[in-house]
Amino acid sequence: MKKRILLTLLALTLAPAMAAARGVGVGVFGGASLPVLQENAGNGSQFGVRVPVSLVPFLSLEPFYAKSALGDVEETFGTATYKRSGPDITTFGVNALLSFGGPFQFYPYAGLGSSKIEQNGASDITETTYDFGLGFGIAPMPKFTIHLRGELAAIVTGDTSRKTGNLTAGVSYALFSSP
Repeated sequence: MKKRILLTLLALTLAPAMAAARGVGVGVFGGASLPVLQENAGNGSQFGVRVPVSLVPFLSLEPFYAKSALGDVEETFGTATYKRSGPDITTFGVNALLSFGGPFQFYPYAGLGSSKIEQNGASDITETTYDFGLGFGIAPMPKFTIHLRGELAAIVTGDTSRKTGNLTAGVSYALFSSP
């Protein structure tokens, strides 16, 4: 229920933005996902899709889908070794980017989303996610941009949170843009 409400609010927020958009693009990304202070997960991978919507020259909203597969860890209890599978995390959300520059871009960003954590031997958890980070982009040709990003994402689970650092590289293509 909570996820449906979040996605409905996200759609209602983006509908007017899409109507007034100066440009819309599509992008893909992949990279490393590194758990922060989590003993039940190892380093893993992340991939996903982003849809940047340029509202004004320096501000963009970016709906995204991301899938992370964190690595397995081994635990030792006395003389027995136990292998625990790392969680899979699926996230839907939106980022707000403040973009500076032209063909060479620098952009801090922050976002809000909903994440589902699935791990063998544990109940699935769906909670709110907050993320922030820095990105760099270079446009070797019009409408095509290569992105490098570093971010910290936190999934709030009651009184605690699960945090990951994500390092990604990706590309985006501007489907249409207006002056």
